[in-house]
Amino acid sequence: MLSRVNGFLSKKVELSEGVSTDGYSLIVRGILYFITASWIAFYPAYLLLIHMKVEKFFSYDVFVGGLFGIKSFVFLVFVLITISALYMWGFILIFRNAVTSKSNEMWFLGAVFVLVSLFFHLVMFSSGLSSGNPERILWLSALGFIFAVAISSYMANPLKNVISNWIAPLFGIIASATLPIFFTDVTSDIVKTGLENFRVGGSVQASIHKVENGDTIKAGKLLLLTPKYAYLREDDSGYISISRNNDTYVSVQ
Repeated sequence: MLSRVNGFLSKKVELSEGVSTDGYSLIVRGILYFITASWIAFYPAYLLLIHMKVEKFFSYDVFVGGLFGIKSFVFLVFVLITISALYMWGFILIFRNAVTSKSNEMWFLGAVFVLVSLFFHLVMFSSGLSSGNPERILWLSALGFIFAVAISSYMANPLKNVISNWIAPLFGIIASATLPIFFTDVTSDIVKTGLENFRVGGSVQASIHKVENGDTIKAGKLLLLTPKYAYLREDDSGYISISRNNDTYVSVQ
């Protein structure tokens, strides 16, 4: 039985002209791409976990019942980060396409995007220096480079690479996981800025009130607002979690 299975999986299968593989390779690639897809789906929550570690609090309800709402928000921040990152390194994708398609138009477009990248880097670094946070731009630029290199590796022969290229997804997972860990403070700061802009955390001032008479139950810095709880910090250490129900409401300044 095992010999038959081994013989079946070891047999070469031609998928298209010049593209052949065996069953073992297909299984390995399938597992790897499933892990890649799962990692992309989990990545926004991964950034949020790093932020919670830096801020020294943890939201259980996010991963039990409120993950979709919070994850959707963090995913939106992640999309904005990705768009900015591709402005910095998107020319790599265009040049990769120009090499494979041998298109003069793509070479010209790539040159245009190099100028766009230089201008975008200049604007972003100027903004980072003026705000005293140039490390944010370095983090964003590094993440954009990782994305651009990983994506461009699929652009030579799509079918052939999907079957044979396991380096690109592995590089993407390892590099995108390592960058936030090595720069946890910067990662947390970026997530915190997103939370502040949407007024759902990031240490904005907030207070919890009774619906009945408006009395203040607690007030402090809002670390995170989830569908079920409000996480507040009253001083420089520790935090409290207050259940959100029909008898209370949250006021964010």
